[in-house]
Amino acid sequence: MESKSATRPTRPVELLFECKVYYEDTDCMGVVYHANYLKFLERARTEYVEKRLSSVAEYHNNGYLFMVHKVEIVFHAPAKLGDSLVVRTWIESTTRFRIVVKQIITRQGEPRDYLITATVTLVAVSPEGELKQIPSEFHSL
Repeated sequence: MESKSATRPTRPVELLFECKVYYEDTDCMGVVYHANYLKFLERARTEYVEKRLSSVAEYHNNGYLFMVHKVEIVFHAPAKLGDSLVVRTWIESTTRFRIVVKQIITRQGEPRDYLITATVTLVAVSPEGELKQIPSEFHSL
């Protein structure tokens, strides 16, 4: 059975990741193809871990492979070709075996107009695919 979530500060540390919508990200209507939002979210989570803890490559080299267990995305409005986006990322909670990440995508300069809201649950596995406990430093984020 998993333990209760670690104690969190009253306001989690949020990091911002900026990116631009390129032609390759869009469909024939010039809006971001829905699956491509997953790439923006993944890049922002990687930057979050690297800025707050250590490189994802270092975790990988130490036998921790982070996998997406579950994703919940709400599409509020489309991003369009040429838009500059901001992905807000923070850790909502952790347990022994899970990290729950919250993410919001907005257009740069429009922080209250959400394009995407997402909740992503991650697990760690060994190179052999066996479930591992989340490294302890994640519980203090």
